[in-house]
Amino acid sequence: MEIRTAGPGSIERHIGVYGRLVTPPDRVVQSRARFPGIIHDIRINVGDPVSRDQVLAVIESNESLRSYELRSPIAGVVQERMANVGEITGATPLFTLVNNDTLWAELRIFPSQRFEVQPGQDVHVSHNGHLHDSHIASVTPGTQGQPYVVARVALTNSRGDMAPGDMVSAQVDAEKVAVALAVASRAVQTLEEQPVVFVQAGDRYTARTVSLGRTDGRFTEVRSGLEAGERYVADNSYLLKAELLKAGASHEH
Repeated sequence: MEIRTAGPGSIERHIGVYGRLVTPPDRVVQSRARFPGIIHDIRINVGDPVSRDQVLAVIESNESLRSYELRSPIAGVVQERMANVGEITGATPLFTLVNNDTLWAELRIFPSQRFEVQPGQDVHVSHNGHLHDSHIASVTPGTQGQPYVVARVALTNSRGDMAPGDMVSAQVDAEKVAVALAVASRAVQTLEEQPVVFVQAGDRYTARTVSLGRTDGRFTEVRSGLEAGERYVADNSYLLKAELLKAGASHEH
């Protein structure tokens, strides 16, 4: 169980939007030969991870007849290979390299939402059950004929579970309202048709009836029944509720 201290907080008004993940343009590189020549060796294949400055291929220059190494300009993964040993290089790309350590969430903002969404606003992006907190980096027009603008949000792909093309949902913070007392919304349980919060007193926990106000799903305003500075169960409070119901005990009013 997670214990928190009750105190002031803020309730956010959100705008719900949807979008998809894309690779930022500066993280996609097409690697070309510096000089025309014959490919003598290829040292990577599609799907291989590469480090910055790693040798991708060895090419013999047509002019000098000397071999040179083609190296990766970025760390990432080989997405495409368009070359084979023995082929003659020209201006066409030999490899496409991508780095998806950071992705963009491109969120669609429709006309009714447009004036409430601006660069710099906080945003909470949901992907496969995980919540990513970030902010809007830019808002740009969509392509011709699209009835929306695009808000771009940078997301760190630390778990490697996000991929370009994945669909996401997001909540943009349109407004924040300061409240005198707020608790984590998951702390609130219902007993005898009344909202309660489990308050810690030493090694004991008591279900305290509370009067609630505004909520944004993450935090909920408490108008009475709980004092600032009191410690309450913020997570897994349903376990205490189950024990209380099993024992047939009453709670504070």
